[in-house]
Amino acid sequence: MQLFIKSILAVIFTLSFLSTTISKIGDLYSKDSPYLVQKISIEETLLESMSVEEKVGQLFMFGFYGTTPTEHITKYITDKHIGGILLLGYNIENSVQLENLITQLQSSSSIPLLISIDQEGGIVSRLTWNDILTFPQKNISSGQQGYDIAYQRGLQLKEIGINMNLAPVVEYINNGNSFLYQRVFRGTKQDVVEKGSSMIKGYTDSNIVSTLKHYPGHNDSSPDSHYNMPIVDTTTSQWEEYIYTFKEITEKENVPAIMIGHISLPNIDGKPSTISNEILNNRLRKELGYDGVIITDDMEMGSIEKVGEYTTVSKEALIAGNDILLYSGDSEVQTEVYEYILGEVANGGISEKLLDEKVLRILKLKIDYGIIPF
Repeated sequence: MQLFIKSILAVIFTLSFLSTTISKIGDLYSKDSPYLVQKISIEETLLESMSVEEKVGQLFMFGFYGTTPTEHITKYITDKHIGGILLLGYNIENSVQLENLITQLQSSSSIPLLISIDQEGGIVSRLTWNDILTFPQKNISSGQQGYDIAYQRGLQLKEIGINMNLAPVVEYINNGNSFLYQRVFRGTKQDVVEKGSSMIKGYTDSNIVSTLKHYPGHNDSSPDSHYNMPIVDTTTSQWEEYIYTFKEITEKENVPAIMIGHISLPNIDGKPSTISNEILNNRLRKELGYDGVIITDDMEMGSIEKVGEYTTVSKEALIAGNDILLYSGDSEVQTEVYEYILGEVANGGISEKLLDEKVLRILKLKIDYGIIPF
């Protein structure tokens, strides 16, 4: 009996010692510890193991043509380590084909990919198999309905293998002739905030990365930025009101990603928003305190194509504050900008510190949403 008691006491002592030791080690590495350094996050640990090529790859999201992976896109996933894929209508036949396509794309990547789609509902619906997928923003009547649609839609996207939706659109548009009118919420600015916030929450609860777009916003008279650069005459004194919906939604919800519209605001900055340090780093990052992922709209759109060479504009976009550069399908352009940015990092035109900051945000996003499993 005494031997048995001694054995029990020894176990208790050992467990107590281990518990105390683990606690002390935790204290040693905690943020308040006077010793050593703070705890290293999972994304920081991953970053330390990555090559420069792998880091640069994470800055790119590419589209491609066809319903099966092309040689080009497979190469850029496998060898160049691009961070994401954009799916468009010409990639999609049916749900079985799409699920197989996504599986093939992910299996080629050493770092799990962001698989994105424009599934706003209504006229911008890449998937059209049921009413949940196609229900338009303009018909959403309340925040609760917005949440329900986003949550159910998110579950369907997730089941196929899509993990990022480039939605919702939260510009405040009243002009029925606007190219965006059929894509936006109806009602007051506060209605847009309520419905947009609810959809962000619905996507988040279904574990889909949502994307608030198109910051800082088109206005009622903006031409379609797929073709021409919108010019908005908002002044500094009008700025807070102009970005109201974006500001309120980012304050209400944890918005994982924001897409930047190709928009010129000459009274704010001489450069379009996509390459504007003032609009992105100063006003979005510093003034609004946004610390999520910033992604460009398609860099092959006519509005931004006219600004300058693809290569130099891509560098300006990164330095201005974008984390991910989106190129929808031109393989020659994709090759050109990737090689250029890789070269700029090598020669110091883009600092490795800046590169690391961007990649950390992307890795954190992937970890937070279970895309990189931990």
